[in-house]
Amino acid sequence: MFDTHNHCEFSCDSKMTLQQAADTAAKLGIGIILTEHWDYEYPTNPEQFLFDRDAYFKKNLPLRSDNVLLGIEVGMQPHLAEKEDKVPEGYPFDFVIGSIHMMNRLDLYEVTTYKGLSKEETMHDFLRDSIRSAESHNNFDAFGHIDYICRYWPYADKEFHMEENQQEWDRLFTVLIEKNKPIEINTRRLDSEAAVKALLPLYKRYKELGGKYCTLGSDAHYTEHIGRRLGVAAAIAKEAELQPVYFKERKMMLDR
Repeated sequence: MFDTHNHCEFSCDSKMTLQQAADTAAKLGIGIILTEHWDYEYPTNPEQFLFDRDAYFKKNLPLRSDNVLLGIEVGMQPHLAEKEDKVPEGYPFDFVIGSIHMMNRLDLYEVTTYKGLSKEETMHDFLRDSIRSAESHNNFDAFGHIDYICRYWPYADKEFHMEENQQEWDRLFTVLIEKNKPIEINTRRLDSEAAVKALLPLYKRYKELGGKYCTLGSDAHYTEHIGRRLGVAAAIAKEAELQPVYFKERKMMLDR
């Protein structure tokens, strides 16, 4: 089994090295993919979530193996699609996650992003930007953490309710399926029964619309989080009838 979403020292919000991450994964008996952050036009500091790709490969290529792969997580914004699609070009990445970290060109992490917006309005803006990003981007392999926004928005009810935005969810999933992009089952919030209950219908709907594959990722920034709750994610994938996969040299591989 592969943990396909991890951040090390080339991400500004992580300090662990790939060697430390790889050693931890080996002890757990799992594979690992490094997916360092890349976000253009980050609102508080435009250069904060960028890194030197040449230095990344110079340091990490010697550690690459069948069980340690090298990727990137590209934060997608609709108006930057052409620029963001060029980020992996010319580099031997194994895997590219396309993720949504911004809405209305604002950081989903910041509470001020939601000022003056009801949860209904936020869902509309979030799904609008997610759909536009999926439509306009092509150079990514899987769509990352659909519930990233749930970590940070300030509403009492933290969860999605698929029936309230059925048409928008269907459009997002249809675009991803037409482009053969798996969705990630991110394990960050899977310690919450409420989160699992709310997310499972979305993964099942992706399957109903024709989706076949998913990736499993912890979004680890520390060694103690590598591989966390992968078993829960695998159980969700099984219930949703999705096949876990990982990517090597940008090619889809069936996970165990």
